[in-house]
Amino acid sequence: MGDSLSQEIYTFDWSSSRVNINGHPHFKVNYYPGTTNSNYKGDFYPDLESNPTIKKYTFSSSYTLTASTDYRTAGIFTTPLNTVDNPFGSITDYNSVLIVPYGVTVTFSGKPDLIPTLLIKGRVVLNPSVGNTGYWVGKTIIFPTGVLESIPTTSSNHTLNLQGWGSTSIAWDPLKTSSFISLGGTVTLIGLNSESMWAGRNSSYSSYGGSFLRTPFTYSTTGSPIFRMGSLGRDAYYSTIYAFNNYYTKYKTSAGSDSFISDNETFNGAGYVLVSPWKKNVWITGGTYSSMVFTLNSTINIQNSVFFDIGHTKGDVLDDNTIDSTYTVTHAGTNLPDRYPITLLHNKNAVTISNNFFQHGFAFGSTVASIPRSFIGAKRSFGTISGNAFALNSNICGISLLHGTEQFEVSYNAFLSLYSDTTTISSYRAYPDIDYLNGGIITTSPYSTYEGNAFEGNFKGGAFQVIPIQSRSSATGLSSDILIGTYTGLTQDNTADYITNNVWNNVEYKNNFFAGEAEFRFRYSLTSQPTIKVNMKYGWYIGQKVSQRLGTTGNQANIELYYDSPYIASTLSKNDEYYVITSSSHNGKYTAVSIANSIAISTYAYFAESFTSNYLSIKDSKFSHFASSPSTFLKNYATQLYLSNVNGTKLNDEWGKTEFRPLFNLSPINTAISSNKINVSFIPNFNFSFSDGQIVDYIVDGNVQSTLNFNYDPNKSLKYNEVVFPKSNGVYSVLISSIQNYLSPSITSPFGPYFANSYIIDSTAINFYLGIDLTSDISSPATALSIFGNSWTKCGWVSTICKTTGKFSKVSPTPSTVTESVTGAVRSIADEVSMLTSYLANDVTLGIKSSVNITLPSGSSFKFFIYSYNADYTGANIVNSLPLFTIKINGKYQEPYSRPSSTYQQYKKYGPFFYNTDSTDTKLIIEWASDNIKYSIPICGIEIFSNSSSPLNIPTPTPSSGGAVETSSKSTTTSGSTETNFDESLSVASSILSSKTLFNLIFFISLFFSLIV
Repeated sequence: MGDSLSQEIYTFDWSSSRVNINGHPHFKVNYYPGTTNSNYKGDFYPDLESNPTIKKYTFSSSYTLTASTDYRTAGIFTTPLNTVDNPFGSITDYNSVLIVPYGVTVTFSGKPDLIPTLLIKGRVVLNPSVGNTGYWVGKTIIFPTGVLESIPTTSSNHTLNLQGWGSTSIAWDPLKTSSFISLGGTVTLIGLNSESMWAGRNSSYSSYGGSFLRTPFTYSTTGSPIFRMGSLGRDAYYSTIYAFNNYYTKYKTSAGSDSFISDNETFNGAGYVLVSPWKKNVWITGGTYSSMVFTLNSTINIQNSVFFDIGHTKGDVLDDNTIDSTYTVTHAGTNLPDRYPITLLHNKNAVTISNNFFQHGFAFGSTVASIPRSFIGAKRSFGTISGNAFALNSNICGISLLHGTEQFEVSYNAFLSLYSDTTTISSYRAYPDIDYLNGGIITTSPYSTYEGNAFEGNFKGGAFQVIPIQSRSSATGLSSDILIGTYTGLTQDNTADYITNNVWNNVEYKNNFFAGEAEFRFRYSLTSQPTIKVNMKYGWYIGQKVSQRLGTTGNQANIELYYDSPYIASTLSKNDEYYVITSSSHNGKYTAVSIANSIAISTYAYFAESFTSNYLSIKDSKFSHFASSPSTFLKNYATQLYLSNVNGTKLNDEWGKTEFRPLFNLSPINTAISSNKINVSFIPNFNFSFSDGQIVDYIVDGNVQSTLNFNYDPNKSLKYNEVVFPKSNGVYSVLISSIQNYLSPSITSPFGPYFANSYIIDSTAINFYLGIDLTSDISSPATALSIFGNSWTKCGWVSTICKTTGKFSKVSPTPSTVTESVTGAVRSIADEVSMLTSYLANDVTLGIKSSVNITLPSGSSFKFFIYSYNADYTGANIVNSLPLFTIKINGKYQEPYSRPSSTYQQYKKYGPFFYNTDSTDTKLIIEWASDNIKYSIPICGIEIFSNSSSPLNIPTPTPSSGGAVETSSKSTTTSGSTETNFDESLSVASSILSSKTLFNLIFFISLFFSLIV
């Protein structure tokens, strides 16, 4: 065999010299070519054919093995069996190896005796039509021409027992390699029954979430067992007490058979996920040291099967073998890595693992030998892991993507979990020994997709654990990674964390289901690295709680957790009581949380009282929330709050159970208006106790503008009230908050319906006022620039009103045209091209944020737009993602919190943004990309409109020398300290500008309109 398997994700040549480990020959595979990790000497697999201590027996022709096979029979092997080593007609000698050569088929029929070691270069088949056929082999090694196949055509079981050696020491296997190794072979294990391994509850009550996820499997017999989470009832805090129920058989009889338990029965909030593994007829099991490894270019297709009691890499700290420079084992590891039930190592062919069931023992909870840290562990491999179900306990996880470049479709898998170890986790282990704290999915890879997965029960480390690997170059010893799968031909740059972290912004977590102590946990510390946007699209969050064993501070993560169209509720059961879930979905601290199009109408504590964030945005949502301090309500969880078209209820169960109590027939919902006055109409909600005499506050930008009282109205007619905004220009928040009035005049509860909206008034600042080109090229005399049909100037030409900090740069050579990234408009006028390709940005080297400061007239209204050009180009073979950034105005984030930069080598227009000056000069500070100091995100120009009928008379002073291109905005003082070039003491302007307001622009990407509830 030649060098056909060599590729950049590993190097290996069948013809290369073997490496003798403890004197026994091994194949050496270099999984990390070019690594700087001096401790990595390669991965090794026994070469038994070239080992002189091994007795080899090669099948002479195709043969069928049965329980009565006598290996002493003449003609079975090319070399007769040594009956001294194997005196009973079976293979009992550990040093005796059977070989299936290329062109030969060996069929297992019935239950042949144990074979200690089998090398497969030909074809091994489990008889598809003979029931209860077994494959019982201590160690299997499959070569590139080798095939192992189990595809039963009847309902009788095939069982593959991958025995392993247990604690027995085998001299020729000093590294205790896996009991099943595919070195580029083909493995096909497909059970006959292809019904879905699991199904979501088949509820018809759409108002409570309705059906979710998988089509239900057939369930027509009352005695058919179902594996699911059962409930032992509720604890003192009304949280579900989970238990595993292996044989749950109750079903809805009122609608006939073929139906699951439905929402018209109370089931204590458990059993949303139903699993049916018992019809599957391919079973894979093993022992203490049994596991499966697939590597090189193996072809893997495993479907409709059951895995149990297999895998021996535990959740404890890894303890690997140690080999010295002479390839002698100096330490035999006690917890070897990469020994999972299914281990995928640098496999260059697509993998299919579909519709299987995984548990660590046949009867869950029984004493078994194997408790692996994960059922599927993958490194630098790709394919599909879909439709599987996992029963988890102890420190077991379901799926682990471990290197950070895996490319899998991880979809429609179900995870049921309990844990018994209640020890609080106070610290974490780092790559490559990533923690296994009991969870459904652990991933370090932003190149995989995650859709339709369901998590129910209690997950100690979090149901879904995302761990971006930091300091990748030093951690992995690789300056770059070659990608495979759909990213074949592309490279990941490992030299800068901000680049690899930024790729995570592309990932969507779509249509996933979480119930119970099933936290989505993103481990990414609050550092100077760019904030990662976590895109949670659709999905169900049912009685979801944070992990109770990860410390009191909760998850501290530098992320924007973004939910689009989530369904959030205490339960999906129609008759289950509306209990408050006191252990919340989120605690700790995130950089930001954004929620859009949510349905959250249950009595629910979504945020823990201790939760904090810099920014919380809720838009176009129904959002009820339990809070012990409803006077502060949602603003209690964020430094800044933005609400738009939110209808909900402030909840507290102190006075009894509560429910969703919205205001009705709200108008206007439209956020764009043309006047500073609107009539907000609605119908009060009288459908709850003590609702007569409701007090309703109208709050504009955090200030109570008016308070009304509504008595019970049997006709439920519309109520009107006028809201007046301070200006006819800008973005303003309006909150209509109903205060529930109790019978006792001394008791007033702040709980009840509310409606919040943000209105944009854009009617006065319509005339062009000023355009500023942000460039350091001001050596030529000042003149009017022809840009977008108006006369612009350069910041340096009007230095008395325009100041900057940051670093100037420009594109070289200047292109002849520039394209707008949204509309595709092409700009070719010289002044326009020059403005768009010369820019100000963060000084990444010195850590200085870009800022622009402009003086504008007092007592006026302004609207402005910002132009940005993406000057970066990473090359066609480099994987990258457009950086996200925020925009702050006067220290306030702008909505949306984060937004992407323009397409590479194109420009984009951002805005409008609004500003109203007071009667005296004020300083407005707008920060541009300041929260993403790792990136140099350009700001090229500012276009300002005003209510003034005339544009600013652009002064033309004698030009100064200006700042040099590619220089920092910091200057060194005589004392050697550094200071920013930001004029904090402007007191006198030119006669033209004496009444102007200082308009101070410092830019950072993200948009926020403040609303105080």
